[in-house]
Amino acid sequence: MIAVRHADPRAVIVVVLSCLPWLALLVWLASLAWFMTDDAFITFRYVRNLLEGHGLVFNPGERVEGYSNFLWALELAAIWKLFGLAPEAVAQWLSVGYTVGVLAVLVWWVLRDAGLAHRGLALWMVLGLVCGSATFAVWTSGGGLETRQFTFFVVAAMVGLMLHNGSRRGLLTASFCLAGAALTRPEGVLLALCCFGWFGVQRMVVGWATAPASGRMSYRRLVAWIAWREVVCLAGPFVVLVGAHVLFRLAYYGEWLPNTYYAKHVRPWYESGLRYYGAAALETGLYLLVPLALLALREGWRVRREVTYALPVLCIFVHAVGVMRVGGDRFEYRLLDFYWPALSVPVVAGILALGSRLCGVGSLRKLVPSRAGLAGRACAFAIFVPVFFYASAIQGAFLLEGSKERDWVSRKRSIELDEGNASWLLAAPGMSVLVPMSNELRRQSFVEHLVAVPVHALRIHAEGVIGKWSRYGRMERGLIPDDALATRGAIGAFGYYLPDLKIIDHFGLTDATIARNPVKRPNHERRMAHDREPPPGYLEARGVNLQIYGAVSNKVRALEHAAFAVKAGPGLWMPFDPPDHDWAIKRFSGHGLAKRDAGWIAGMLEHAKLAIRSDFDVYHDGNRLLYTGAECGDEAVAPPIFLHVFPEDEGNLPAYGREYGFHSLDFRFEERWLPLDFYFKDAPAPGGVGCIAVVDLPGYEIARIRTGQYVPDGPWLWHGEFEEGSVVDGRLQSTDRIQAPSN
Repeated sequence: MIAVRHADPRAVIVVVLSCLPWLALLVWLASLAWFMTDDAFITFRYVRNLLEGHGLVFNPGERVEGYSNFLWALELAAIWKLFGLAPEAVAQWLSVGYTVGVLAVLVWWVLRDAGLAHRGLALWMVLGLVCGSATFAVWTSGGGLETRQFTFFVVAAMVGLMLHNGSRRGLLTASFCLAGAALTRPEGVLLALCCFGWFGVQRMVVGWATAPASGRMSYRRLVAWIAWREVVCLAGPFVVLVGAHVLFRLAYYGEWLPNTYYAKHVRPWYESGLRYYGAAALETGLYLLVPLALLALREGWRVRREVTYALPVLCIFVHAVGVMRVGGDRFEYRLLDFYWPALSVPVVAGILALGSRLCGVGSLRKLVPSRAGLAGRACAFAIFVPVFFYASAIQGAFLLEGSKERDWVSRKRSIELDEGNASWLLAAPGMSVLVPMSNELRRQSFVEHLVAVPVHALRIHAEGVIGKWSRYGRMERGLIPDDALATRGAIGAFGYYLPDLKIIDHFGLTDATIARNPVKRPNHERRMAHDREPPPGYLEARGVNLQIYGAVSNKVRALEHAAFAVKAGPGLWMPFDPPDHDWAIKRFSGHGLAKRDAGWIAGMLEHAKLAIRSDFDVYHDGNRLLYTGAECGDEAVAPPIFLHVFPEDEGNLPAYGREYGFHSLDFRFEERWLPLDFYFKDAPAPGGVGCIAVVDLPGYEIARIRTGQYVPDGPWLWHGEFEEGSVVDGRLQSTDRIQAPSN
C-alpha cells in the first residue's frame, strides 16, 4: 500500500495543481445550480416549532411526521439554537460543507486503495468524474435539503468498510456513518442492510478462496471467518441508534414509518421508474459507468481475489430497484446523488484496467519496463476523455440552458436540446440519437407526471413563493387567531413565514388523514407526490376558515387582492379572505382591520380608463390594469391571460425579456379574480361586473401593452393591443380564431 508520506513531493504538487481546475469547474457549475426549494421550508417549520417548545411538529398539537430527514432537522435546530443562524441562511452552506467532506473521502479512498495503479492519474480522473458531473453540482447547495449529507454518510460508510473492514475502528466508523445515513433519510436502512450483507459474504468468499481445498466446504470454517466481535462493531451502533429513532417515532407519532411514505407511495409505478432511470442513464452516462465498475470488480477478483468494488455496485442496484418501484422522485435525480462518488473509484479502476489491456502493458513491461507505466497512463487518459464527455455533456447542457430561464412559464415546460441551443452537443458521435431520446424521456417524466423536475424549474418556483411569503417574516407574532386554519398545496415557505397559522397540506404530506385517502386514478394519470387529495367534506369538517395572500406595503393595495386586510407590521399589510365575515371581524377587529366595500370597487373603476372591450373588459389607470367580466364562472376564468408590456426604453427590461422586446407578466385569472357577488351579497355589483382582477404594472414608462386570453396550445379567446388613451375592440369572431403564440 502506498502512503502519502512516501510520495515524491514534486509529484504531489503536480497532482494537486492538476486537480484545481476540476474544483473550479464544480464551483462554477454549483453557482449555476444554486437554489433553494420550497419543500425545504417544511423541515424549517418543524425546526422552528421544536425550538419554540411545541415539539417536532408542523402544527402545534398535531403529531404528524411530515418530514423524512430527522438528523438534518436536529442539526439545523442545534445551529439555530447555538449560533442564532436560521435554517434558510445556513442549510445550503451546510450542504456545501458535506460536499467538501465527500471529496475528502474520495481522496482518502484513492490514496488508500491497494488495488489502484497510477494513483496521481487515478485521483485526477476521480475528481474529474465527480466535479464535472452537473448532477453532482446541482445538489452541492442541496436546495436546502439533506441530500448531500446523506451522500456523505453513505460514501464514508462504504469507503470505511471497504478499506478498513479488518479493524474494529473501521467497522465502528462505518456503523456510525450508516446510522447517520439512516437517520438522515429512510432508505439509509436499506443501504445499511446491503453493507451488512456484503461484509458477511465478503468474509466468507475471501476466506473460501484463500483456504486449503480440504477445508472449503466446512460451514463452521466459513462462519468462523466472521468473528462475533466484528459483527458487534459493525451492527451494534447502527442497531442502537436507528432502533432508538424507531422507538421515538412509534412513541411520539404512533407510526412505524414517516407520514411522507403514506403521502407519496400510492402503489408500484415501475413504468415511471423505468423512464426516470432511462433519462438518468442517458444524461449522466450510467450506461458507461456501470460496465466500467463491473470490469473493475472482475479484475479485482481475477488478480487479487477480492470483492471490494462489489459493495457500491450492490448498494446502487438494490437502491435502484426500490426507487424504480415508487416511480422515481419529484426532484431531479436527487435520490441518485450518492451514485457518482460511489462509482467514481471503481469506474477509474475499470478505465485503468481497460487501458492496460488495450495497450498490452503486461507484454510491454517484459520488453521495455520503463515504458509500460507511461503507455498505461496514456491509454487510460484516452479512454477517460470520451467517458467524461458522455457522462457529463447532456446534463451539463441542460444545466446551462436552465440557468438562462427566468420567465415563470419556463417551469411549465421541459427544456429541449436541439440545433438551436446545443449544436456542439449534437455534433458528437451518437448524440443525435441519445439527445432526442433524453428530451422525450424528460418530457414524459417532468411535464406529464412531475417526475425529475429540473433544477431550473425548482429554482423559479421557489424564488416566486419565497419572494411572495418571506415578507411575512417581519409580521408581529400573535396576530393570527388560534382557531385560524388554512389549506394549501405548496406549504413550505407559506408555513414557515406564517408560523402561527395552522395549515392543512392539500396533498397530505403533513396530514395523516389525507395521506391515507385512497387514490383511484390509474398510473398514467398520476403526478409524483401530488396524488393524494382530501376526502370529501374533510376540509369543511376541519373548519378551514382563512385564505391569506402575499404581503403588500399599504392598505389600498391589500384591498385590491382580498376583501379584508390587517396591518401586520410597519409597512406590512396582510390581505385575506374568510368564508365567515363575522368571524374575521371578531378576531381581527383590534388589529387595524380594513374591509372592502362596493363603493371602493366602484371608485377604483371610476378612475380607470377603458382600454379593451372584450370578453373581459380591460381598464388602465396608469400603474395597474383591471380585468373585469360579467360572466365569471370556472370556464371563463380558467384559461390563462397573457400580458406583454413594451417599455419606452428597452433597457428597463429584465434579461430574459430583451430577447423578445417585452416584459412578460402572464398570469391565470383564476388565481387573482375577486368574485364581487360573493363579497357584496347585499349590494349589486357596480356596472354589472361579476369579477375583477388587479395587476400591477412596472414602474417605467410604457409604450404599449398587449394582452388577451387563450387556450393553452389552442386559439385566442380575445386579444388586443393598446397605447395610452386608445380603446381597442378585443373580441374575436369565430372565423378570426388564430393559434396563440408561445412565449
